[in-house]
Amino acid sequence: MEHGLSLSQKQTQSLAMTQQMEQSIKILEMDMVELREYVQKEALENPAIDMDSIQEDSPAALRKKKLEWLEQQAVKDKQFVGYYDPQQDYSLEKTVAAREDTSLAAHLLEQCSLYCDKASRPVTEFVIGFLDDDGYLRASLSEMQEECGFSREALEAAIKTVQGFDPPGVGAGDLAHCLLLQLPQDAGLERSVVSSCMEHLAKNRPDRAAKELHVSKEEAAAAFARIRQLNPKPGSAFSPSQPPLYVIPDVIVTSFQDRYYVLPCEFSYPTIRLSASMQEIMNASQDKEVVQYISRKVKQAQWIEKCIASRGETLMAVARAIVQHQENFFRYGPHNLKILRMSDVAEALGMHESTISRAVRNKYLQCSYGTFPLRHFFVQGLRGTGDAEDASSHNIKGVIRELIAGENKEEPLSDQKIADILVKQGTEISRRTVAKYRDQLGIPNSAYRR
Repeated sequence: MEHGLSLSQKQTQSLAMTQQMEQSIKILEMDMVELREYVQKEALENPAIDMDSIQEDSPAALRKKKLEWLEQQAVKDKQFVGYYDPQQDYSLEKTVAAREDTSLAAHLLEQCSLYCDKASRPVTEFVIGFLDDDGYLRASLSEMQEECGFSREALEAAIKTVQGFDPPGVGAGDLAHCLLLQLPQDAGLERSVVSSCMEHLAKNRPDRAAKELHVSKEEAAAAFARIRQLNPKPGSAFSPSQPPLYVIPDVIVTSFQDRYYVLPCEFSYPTIRLSASMQEIMNASQDKEVVQYISRKVKQAQWIEKCIASRGETLMAVARAIVQHQENFFRYGPHNLKILRMSDVAEALGMHESTISRAVRNKYLQCSYGTFPLRHFFVQGLRGTGDAEDASSHNIKGVIRELIAGENKEEPLSDQKIADILVKQGTEISRRTVAKYRDQLGIPNSAYRR
């Protein structure tokens, strides 16, 4: 009997440890919003936690906390000079939460952060917010102006910027405009069909289009076939958009005297305080069961507090490793990401790769270039040849885009030719990979770029 009792006690202890480990892993994975909601839920179920200490802040209250925190940091070490504009509204950063299936809005916002300067980024993000799931901009300029303080000229410039983003055709006001955005400027017959013969195109009447455009029926039919290869709904390849979520950056990267510092956003961390009244009850009570119950609840609250602290330490370690490896990004801009894999960070920190994956899940980093998901800084790439450095897929796509933009339109570069140029520049890449990257950029093949 004693042996059986001893075995039962050991099993109970093992189960408790497993539950604590699961809770720790769960808290590590949570983003800031999830963490705050989790702590609030625990406070409702645990009388040992002081509810007043974890009440959810309003956006205005959170903004005030952030400003106070920034002022404290600036007084301590002057690290925020040049990074925070005193005229900026420090509300929660508006962005779309990262998902495995990227939404069109998230895809466009990432391009906005990469290609727009600080001045044009807000109005471009505003325009992106008006696109529907198909990628169309249905609102008029007047309607958009009613909801913002941007000038008509700024909105027009932002719309043109969005129309230059991937996928081709995005930001159009109607189907004809969408197709025109996808057609090269020298595709004269196709552009004429779209501009003046959309009804004939819809009803597949190349003979009537040929008559109106003074071309042969065969030429009109060939133009119809080429137009039908375009995408009438540029946003259809992406998952349906969700309402924009307000996310809170977990870490802030700032510079001072040519050095970079990683700071936790402590102002937004939920704080757990033990209930003073419950402690008084425990100290005054003569009831053993009451004392045991409160003691158990106090230990549960303390464990949650420890898990939150551990989450912060792990996150900061990962963020520092990212900043150390991707310093060129913070120094020279978003086009300068290097290859970085989670396994590299895991090895450097002596952690398991799954821990790194959990630590960066839905976590955000704020720097002078904007707010980015931490996963954005992990880049798969191709190995360079000779003495050339490894090239990331981001950089290779940028080179491919530049090569195609500067090509002779009479003799556009084939995928093989682009691959040959990249190999000569020191990047080992196949024609198939070039074609894949070109497709991801939304650029048609050389036959359709003539």
